[in-house]
Amino acid sequence: MKRISMFSRRAKELVFAGVIAACIATSASAHSFLVEATPSSKDHVATSPKTIKLRFGGGVEPKYSKLTVESGEGKLLGEGSIGVPDKPRELSMDSPELAPGKYVVRYRVLSTDGHIVEGNYEFTVDPK
Repeated sequence: MKRISMFSRRAKELVFAGVIAACIATSASAHSFLVEATPSSKDHVATSPKTIKLRFGGGVEPKYSKLTVESGEGKLLGEGSIGVPDKPRELSMDSPELAPGKYVVRYRVLSTDGHIVEGNYEFTVDPK
């Protein structure tokens, strides 16, 4: 009898551990990580983009999010955060006129799951 109850207890512990692991994995995957950008990271574009658009893995709150464009030297050139109700994973901003050179897009977004996600990437305006 003791063998069966020990096995049963161990099985319950393993099932419980699996449920906890699944909950943690689901929570982590809900954050709004960056999945696509236009212009994209390390991209070389021939002309200054009119709009900078970012798409995230989860919904974002435009009112509490911010996108910026900076020069390669760190000078703030523009900022904004425009959301579209039928595209809750996208944010965009009107881009300032950019001369040839390297630029950094920074983002700080509030995910609809309540987490703040920050990051940045570079692109280059490089007329040929």
